[in-house]
Amino acid sequence: MTDGAAEPDLWFELPPGFAQFGLDEDPEARMLRMAEATDVTFGDTAAAEQKLSLIVSGEYILQTMIAAGAEHVSSCLVRMPDGELSQATLCVLLETPAMGPEHQDLQSSAKRTAVQWSELYPDAEVGLVMLPYGMAALCIRDQELLVPGALFGLGDPVPATVRQVQFCVPLQTGPGSALFVFTTQDTDPGHWPAYLDMFSGIMKSLSAVKPEDERRPGRRNPDAEGTERRI
Repeated sequence: MTDGAAEPDLWFELPPGFAQFGLDEDPEARMLRMAEATDVTFGDTAAAEQKLSLIVSGEYILQTMIAAGAEHVSSCLVRMPDGELSQATLCVLLETPAMGPEHQDLQSSAKRTAVQWSELYPDAEVGLVMLPYGMAALCIRDQELLVPGALFGLGDPVPATVRQVQFCVPLQTGPGSALFVFTTQDTDPGHWPAYLDMFSGIMKSLSAVKPEDERRPGRRNPDAEGTERRI
């Protein structure tokens, strides 16, 4: 919860496999924790080079999002139905206008964001989705990154292609939006449906009301890491 805030504005649920990170956590300690989690989860079934690449690239993405002002960062390591190891990160940023009306037209705000994304990213898949929380703008695109080679012990930057899914959700509690950014290096078409199901489940769990009982009957994922905090 943000310092000084009395009540959460937006809650969401993380499915099993996601681990949340402290925003002020030491990057080295975070990578070591991720390495330990990877070894426990996958043992010798994934090559050391593959696990290193996933952890280092994921850490670079997390650091980039934290520097951009993320309110939440988490990561998942999962094994796909075909047995392949896969990793993704979730970052949530809060976008608030410097000045503006106390209340906003949520649908109009989402539509404006979709139009802006269409103009900025002509090759992206852009649209609008109706979530239980309200209308949101959606953008799916592939992005080329240059990961600093020093993270791999190399001199030159390491190119990486990532797929990014962004949901811009206008807030019900006041002006501004929550930007959910899912990023993965796994662009395998066969794996993408599993990720879409995962991301959709998180977005469908958005709520402006704190759950009265996190393990109440009917909760969609009773074994999840937890329901998240205000963003």
